[in-house]
Amino acid sequence: MQEKINIKPITLKELGEFTEQVILPGVEEMIKPLENKVDKLEAKIDQGFSEMRKGFSEVGRAIQVLSGDVAELKVQKEEERHEERIRFLERKAAVK
Repeated sequence: MQEKINIKPITLKELGEFTEQVILPGVEEMIKPLENKVDKLEAKIDQGFSEMRKGFSEVGRAIQVLSGDVAELKVQKEEERHEERIRFLERKAAVK
């Protein structure tokens, strides 16, 4: 024998009540354990960004120091080039 299926349309009011009484409490129960984990993860991320900023600051200082060293080497190289020209001219003048 075939059973009758009771098909009754659901109203928006009934759907809203079901959502408030069943779905939302269920979702809240699922999310509660994750809240602590998210807070801990956010703290670790903040700490990581803080360490990265500190590292970038140190890298910036190192770049400044190296820039100064490079500038000094350029000046020294230019002086050596001038000295070599002078020596060349002195040798040439002594030959004549």
